[in-house]
Amino acid sequence: MHITTTHLKIKQILIAAAVAAGCAALHAQAPSDGPATPGELRIVVKPAKPFAFEVDGKLQGYSVDLWERIASDAGIKFTAKVVATVPELLQALEKGEADVGVGAISITPEREKSLDFSHPFFESGLQVLARSSGDSGAFSAFRSLLNADVGKVCLVLLLAVLIISHILWVVERKINAESFPESYVSGVWESTWWSIATLISGGCENKAPVGVAGRLVAVVWMLGGIGLTSYITATLASAMTVNTLSAEVSGLADLKSSRVGTLGGGVAESLLKRSGYDVVGFKTLDEAVAALEKKEVKGVVYDSPMLRYYLATHPGAKLELVGPLFDLQDYGFALQLKSPQRKSINAALLKLQVDGFKEELETKWFKAVDK
Repeated sequence: MHITTTHLKIKQILIAAAVAAGCAALHAQAPSDGPATPGELRIVVKPAKPFAFEVDGKLQGYSVDLWERIASDAGIKFTAKVVATVPELLQALEKGEADVGVGAISITPEREKSLDFSHPFFESGLQVLARSSGDSGAFSAFRSLLNADVGKVCLVLLLAVLIISHILWVVERKINAESFPESYVSGVWESTWWSIATLISGGCENKAPVGVAGRLVAVVWMLGGIGLTSYITATLASAMTVNTLSAEVSGLADLKSSRVGTLGGGVAESLLKRSGYDVVGFKTLDEAVAALEKKEVKGVVYDSPMLRYYLATHPGAKLELVGPLFDLQDYGFALQLKSPQRKSINAALLKLQVDGFKEELETKWFKAVDK
């Protein structure tokens, strides 16, 4: 334990030294870094709740709070501009029209060919948002039974009852005509009654087979009825549970032959198109969710943190996240290629991590989401 504590202290000292050096470098270079106004950086922001969004004209969110803390600690002055899409943000940096991109910007190998990124500050991944088919009430429970599996069970049950009833009537009609009349209609009717009563209650009080063959048939039916009853019960319970509680899809694979919604120009859209999905790109998550609720798309694929935040802030929505995370990714601040600010921003990020500021942000922006 003493060795572990010592190593931790050494690590913190080294980080603190790196932070101090980075911040000193930033103060030294800041006056000449802002192309528009000396000493000011140009920040471009892509709204994506809860990382960056506007309320009454004021920017807020996880990434906004993090950037403002970095700027405050390092004495950075900046001006901010909001753009509608991620491609607009990336183009502004590539063309030298902005210095830092703020939001939920995924770090990808393709983007790193033309841009630099800070150290990652948030782990993310894609997930599927689907309509929940959960309903309540007696009508919903009845409707859930109207499916192919339940139909097959009913057909098997009917055939089993008819077969046993005919066999029993054939072997009993000559020696037990009182219980199973020799006439076909009356005899089969009585043997069918016996079969149903035995299946449900384990026996029939007013009639029973008396011959050896008839009793063997009765034993087979009683033993088989136990398994048949269990199978019927399990199938009906499964049908009611699955059809009333689960979502319409269980994961990404269920969307292969359907239209899929996502935000245009993002990582999710590129991945889905490469994988052969029928993709519809929307400008905002609200528009994508509206299309999902109108059944214009079967699912929405987007960054899991944003989908979780949407559900937390729209508790009445009949939607749910399905399937595991996929295409895991990290968020970072986007920078111009070979940006002189990269080293100092990374040093500030390390300092805030040691200080516990990122944990404060997690609590502020995701505590309600993860309840």
